[in-house]
Amino acid sequence: MRSARLLTIAAAAAIAAVFATEGWWLAEGYRDAHACLNVLPALEENGELVVDGLTRSDSLLAVFAVDYRISDLFGSRSGRLRCAFGNGPDDQRHLLGVEFEGQPIGEARLYFLERFWLGDPAAIRSGEKRLKSEVPPLTFLAAIIGRPRLPLIGALLCALLAAAALAAGRLSGGRRQS
Repeated sequence: MRSARLLTIAAAAAIAAVFATEGWWLAEGYRDAHACLNVLPALEENGELVVDGLTRSDSLLAVFAVDYRISDLFGSRSGRLRCAFGNGPDDQRHLLGVEFEGQPIGEARLYFLERFWLGDPAAIRSGEKRLKSEVPPLTFLAAIIGRPRLPLIGALLCALLAAAALAAGRLSGGRRQS
């Protein structure tokens, strides 16, 4: 009986650890996706911006792509922005690279973009006024999650197996008498 309790506690702790890790993954993805969206008005300085799509790279998990349309005095055109994120030497999350109009931006521009645009709440609010999103909430959530992650799938399977084992033990005869 004692080993069954220890097994249950160990399984619950392992599942909780995986869910906590996956929760951190989702929070990081949410932050990165919003930061990439906030970069767009800084690079497209004029016109109204309409975001049509947001995706997370399958091969590079910290890379987000934003598909958008811009309308200004000269007409309308579409574009794509890609942002790469990662932890810096200070163990903080940073914008590591931006590809705009098919070309990477330079390091100096990247530094100013992160420091003086993303670091300034007033600048972000002014950019958000020009930014309109047509990305459905489920598409946004799918972009944050990215491809299915094996630890999460494994934790869900372990939880299902543990629940089935507990149910089978209770159904097969209940408690044993010592």
